[in-house]
Amino acid sequence: ACAMALLITGCGSRPGAANGGDAKEAGGVIRMVMAPDPVWKWLEKQGIKQKMEAEAGIKVQTSSSWDEFGAYAGGHADVVSAASYEVPDLEKQTGAKTTIFGKYNSDRSILAVPASSIAQTICDLKGKKIVTHSAVSITIMWGVYARKFCNLDLRAGGGDYELVVTDPQNAAGLIQRGDADAGLLLPDFSIPQLSSGAVKPLYDSKSVSQIYAEKFSSNPQDATHPQNNVFVARKAWVEKNREEAIFLTKLWDRGVQEWARHRNEIIEAYPEDFAAEKPQEKAFIRDWVADKYDWFVDTTFLDQAWVNSETKLFELMKETGRVEKDTPTPHFTILPKS
Repeated sequence: ACAMALLITGCGSRPGAANGGDAKEAGGVIRMVMAPDPVWKWLEKQGIKQKMEAEAGIKVQTSSSWDEFGAYAGGHADVVSAASYEVPDLEKQTGAKTTIFGKYNSDRSILAVPASSIAQTICDLKGKKIVTHSAVSITIMWGVYARKFCNLDLRAGGGDYELVVTDPQNAAGLIQRGDADAGLLLPDFSIPQLSSGAVKPLYDSKSVSQIYAEKFSSNPQDATHPQNNVFVARKAWVEKNREEAIFLTKLWDRGVQEWARHRNEIIEAYPEDFAAEKPQEKAFIRDWVADKYDWFVDTTFLDQAWVNSETKLFELMKETGRVEKDTPTPHFTILPKS
C-alpha cells in the first residue's frame, strides 16, 4: 500500500490521515481516494465542485486508484469509497473503528455464462471455473448467495468452484473464448459480449442488489442494498471533522442529482468510464441503466430506515460464514442534509 501510495502522494505522514483511532482536524481539506468516476469528472468539468468548495470554504483532494482499500488502510486518505460488505475487513486491517456516513453506488454485478451454457443458477456451476475481478468485493456477495441458495462455497483458494481473478475488462472475453465457464461481471465492462449475445446473464440480468431486494430486503422496491460504494472514514475523523463530512456528502449528493438529470450526457462525455467507445456500445449502456438497472442512488445521505436495511446484510454474512459470528456490525453516521 505504501509503494502504491508513493505514486499518488508520497508515503510520508499527512495531516488528517492518521493511522489507528486518532484523527486530526482536517482544516477544510478532505483527502479522498476512489476509483475513476464519471460523475466526479462531470462535477469538476461543469465547475460545480469548484463553486461548492468556494462557497463552503472546504476543498476535496482526490487520489484516483483501483486499490482504494490499500491506500486507505495505509493511512494515506481520510475517506475511502468502498463496498459496505468490505468494511468489516477494512476495519480489521486498519485496527481503527470506522464509520459509514454516505452512499453512492449499489452492487451492479451480474452472473453470466457462455451463450451455449445450460446453467440456470449459481448452483448449476459447482466445480466450474468462474472469473471475477476481485477475491473480495463483488465475490463476497455472490459467495453469500452460493451458500444461501445451494450451500456451496465460492471463494478464492478453495471451495466448490474454481475462482479466477482477472481485470474487469477481460472477464467477459474469457467467457466468450471458452477459458471460463462463468463470470461475475460488471455490465459496463462487458458490453461487446453482452450486446452480441456471446455471453448471457443469469437471473434475468438482475444485479446483486436487485436479487438482494427480492430475496432478503424488507422493502423489495429498494434495490440500493448492498452498496458497492459507501463513504467510509475513521469514526474519530468524522466526529472531529463533521462539517467536512457533511460537505463531502452534500457534494456527492449533487453528483447523483446531476447523474439523474444528465445521465446520457455523462455517458457521452466519459465513455471510457463505462468501457463504451463505439456509438452502439454507448447506446447499450444507456439502455442498460434505463431499462435494467441504474446503480446510482437517489441521494447520498443516510436515514435510519435505510441503515436498518443495510445492517441486515451483515447478519446474512455471518449466517453464511462470510464473516465470523463475533464480527462487529459496521457503524453508521447519519448526517443532516444542511
